[in-house]
Amino acid sequence: MTLSLYIQKYGGTSVGTLDRIKAVAAHIASTYRQGHRVVVVVSAMGQQTDELLEMALKLSSNPSQREVDMLLTVGERISMSLLSIALNDLNIPTVSLTGSQSGILTDNNFGNAKINRILGDRVRRGIEDNKLVIVAGFQGMSEDEKEITTLGRGGSDLTAIALTHSLKADRCQIYKDVDGVCSADPRLVPTARVIPSMSWDTLSNLTWYGSGVVHNRGVHLAKKYKIPLEIRSSFNLETHGTLIGSVKPVEKAVVHALTHRKDLAWLRLDSCDSSKIPEILSFLFTQGEHPLFIQQNSGDAGNWVELVMSQHAVIKFERYVKASHDSSSLRVLAQNLTCVTAVGDGFWQEPKVIEKALQSLGKPTVLVDCKNNVLNMFMQHGNLEEILGRLHKALIEA
Repeated sequence: MTLSLYIQKYGGTSVGTLDRIKAVAAHIASTYRQGHRVVVVVSAMGQQTDELLEMALKLSSNPSQREVDMLLTVGERISMSLLSIALNDLNIPTVSLTGSQSGILTDNNFGNAKINRILGDRVRRGIEDNKLVIVAGFQGMSEDEKEITTLGRGGSDLTAIALTHSLKADRCQIYKDVDGVCSADPRLVPTARVIPSMSWDTLSNLTWYGSGVVHNRGVHLAKKYKIPLEIRSSFNLETHGTLIGSVKPVEKAVVHALTHRKDLAWLRLDSCDSSKIPEILSFLFTQGEHPLFIQQNSGDAGNWVELVMSQHAVIKFERYVKASHDSSSLRVLAQNLTCVTAVGDGFWQEPKVIEKALQSLGKPTVLVDCKNNVLNMFMQHGNLEEILGRLHKALIEA
C-alpha cells in the first residue's frame, strides 16, 4: 500500500509559544501515527521576524540585505528545532532541515528571492527513513553564490506549496490562526464567514489586493501546477476550513469576499512613456512591492504613468527614479489612501453590483478601478470597520 504524503505548514501564531508548539506537535504526531508520511514547514514563532528586523534597523537605517537575510532566517531555525524536540518527546522520529539543507535553490535577490528549483535529497532521505521531516520555511540558498536568501514576507507558504509540487505530495495543508478563508477580515467584520471552497483565481486576487491569508506567489504556484490547498485552523482543528482548487464558473455576478490595504500613495511619473513600464515594474517587484493600480497616457496631454503603491516604498522609489529616469519627475497626487477591494466574478455582466458597492461605501472615492472579477475603491482613510461592514452587508449578506 502506498502511504499518503502530507505537507503541513504552520504559521507564526500557530507556533507562537511553547504551549502552542506542544499542541501543534500533538496534532502532527496524530497524523503521523495514522500511517501518513509527513513533511512540516514552519514559520518563525509569533512576531520574531519583526523583532529581529527591528533590532537590525536600530543599528542601521539601511542595513545590508544580505545580513538581514542571515539574521531573519534564524527565526525559522528556532521554531523547527523546538518543534522537533517536542515531537521527539512524543516518540516521533524527526529530522529538521534549513532551507539550504533542503536544497531549496533560489536567485540572488536578497529579501524577496525566487525559487529556481528544489533538490530535496535530504528531505526524501528523511521520508524514506520513516522520519517526520521539518523544514524551515521562508528561506533558501542562492544557486550561484551559495548565499542564504529569504523568499519575502509569508514565504513559508511558498516553501510548503513548492515542496508539495517537488515531492509530488498528496495533500498540502496550510494551518493558520483563522478557520479558513473568510468573506472579510473577521477582526473587522464580525459577520464574516468561512468560504468552504474557492478557486485559485479568487484567492490569488484576494492575496494580491491585501489579504495575508496565503502568500500570493504561493497561490500562483498552486494554480500553475493545479495543486489543491487546504486552508485550516491550528486552533480549531474540528473545522474543515477552505479548499482551494478548480471551481465551476457561474454566469451570475457574485462577490465572494472583501479585502483591503492601507497606507497607500497615488503617484504620477511625468515625462515617462510606456516603454519604461516593464523596467519600473521590475524594480518594484524585486523590492517586494506591487502597484495596485497602474495607468499610462501618451498624447498631446503628455506622457505619464500613474500608479498606486505602498506609502512606505515611495522614498526608495523616488531614489530609483532620480537615478534611472533623470528626465522624469515624480509627483504625489494623494497619500494616506485605503483601497477596499471586492473580489468575485461577472461584474461587467451586471454593473448593478458596482453601483451597489459604491452606494454602500458612505464615503467618496478618489479613484475606482474595475475589472470583471475585481473592484478596487480607493479613498482617504476612514473608519474601516464601518466601511467593510456596510459593503459586506450589501454585497455578501444580502
